[in-house]
Amino acid sequence: MRVFDETIRKTSALLSESEPRVYKFIPGGSAREGKKNELIMDRDSAFELGAAALGSVNYSLFTNERELVPRDEILLYGRELYELKNDSDFARITVILTDDIEENGEQGAYAIIKDIEMKKFEVSPEGYMMRVSALSNREQVRVSKAAVKSKLSFEQVGNLFIEKYKQNSHVLAVKVIFITLPDAPYEEMDVLATTAVNITKALNHIIADMNMDCSHCGWKPVCDEVEGLKEMHFKASRNSEKNNKEE
Repeated sequence: MRVFDETIRKTSALLSESEPRVYKFIPGGSAREGKKNELIMDRDSAFELGAAALGSVNYSLFTNERELVPRDEILLYGRELYELKNDSDFARITVILTDDIEENGEQGAYAIIKDIEMKKFEVSPEGYMMRVSALSNREQVRVSKAAVKSKLSFEQVGNLFIEKYKQNSHVLAVKVIFITLPDAPYEEMDVLATTAVNITKALNHIIADMNMDCSHCGWKPVCDEVEGLKEMHFKASRNSEKNNKEE
């Protein structure tokens, strides 16, 4: 699958002027898991990432090009959790290397992607309360005083994300990118996040309506812009026609 590849490259280009800390994935080096839907009250909170008035972006990208995700790793642009003293801008971007999910039977690329994305809701580090907006690309995190005192780190949180994602058999490698820089291009990243969401929605439309007329399709602008989407549509249509004939 290469429909997200250009968005992956644009994301890398946006971050190219900054040097990240690079953490290797260490099995067993994850943050301690807390209770699902842990509630951290204001009085127990040290700070928030991506608070209302600050930059906040979250999105996931998928590829089967090994050069784009050569290994499991965590990249951090900005300060570590235990180095932050106040609320901070925040972005979390996940780039996932998969097998060729287009070739994995009737489940379809869209269904596999959604199954992989659901893994993020299983990530619940102790003292790290995530809130993801269903109406935007924002993600806010409230970090407890106890977690900061115990030196909870993005390295540990990233390890936990990777462990959860790799429970899906289609996932080969994961790159988790955390950003807390105050001057990072959050608005530009938000545009890329919207592109990623639209690609996934267009994939769903391809699966749901194999015989659609492209000239009247509301997702035509996305297919025109994103290399590979049209090819996926035509391939899916041919396979559907072939199956119908065989029946």
